[in-house]
Parts: sequence; C-alpha cells; structure tokens
Amino acid sequence: MAVKVLIKKDPRYPVNLKNVRRKITEILADFKPDENLEVSLVFVGKRKAKELNEGYRKMDYIPEVLAFPMNEFGPDGVLRLGDLVICFPLAREVAIKREKLVEEIIFELLEHGMGNLVRDLNR
Repeated sequence: MAVKVLIKKDPRYPVNLKNVRRKITEILADFKPDENLEVSLVFVGKRKAKELNEGYRKMDYIPEVLAFPMNEFGPDGVLRLGDLVICFPLAREVAIKREKLVEEIIFELLEHGMGNLVRDLNR
C-alpha cells in the first residue's frame, strides 16, 4: 500500500506537514487496505469551516473537522478516499483549553476524520 497525502494550508497555520503525513499513513495502516490510496487534507479558518458546514451539511456552527468521503478509483488505479478539512484556529483553541499541543489535537482530529473516510473500506 502506498499513501499519497495532498495538503493545502495557509502559511499562517504552523503545521508540521511531515508529521501529519506520517500520522495519516499510520492511521490507514490499521485498516490494512491493499490498494494505493490518496487523501486530501485542507487546513482552513473559522469562516471557511462554517461556510462548508452550512453548505454541505446544513449545520450552523464551526466544526473542528469535516470529512467528505469519495472512495472512488481513479484511472491510475489509486483509491481516492476523499477530503478532510480541519479548522486550524479551532484546533488551536481546543489545545489551549485542554493544555495540549496543537499537533496532538490535530492528530485526534485526523483520527476522527480518517475514521469517517475509511468507514466503508473493509466492508
């Protein structure tokens, strides 16, 4: 299994992309998929997170993480799991409140969001 992680973030959000990619790969290894996989991850602000939540889920609040499952094979044979969206400012607020590192909160959000993307993988 090879995992490709596409990440988009604003330069204002200090995220260690290498650690994020490693964490996503670790999460996916637990599901033991045979396919080559691709995941897209975007770090956004509060306004964009709320806009996406309202637009796609019809819910009026700022979510910490959103998952948009795709689970489709591309013409290259790669299984595209879907997109994850993490609200960085909200993750930072949660980290402060819980006295944790922002990266720890991001990893928790990745666990939750990836769980939603791969829920149907082994069924």
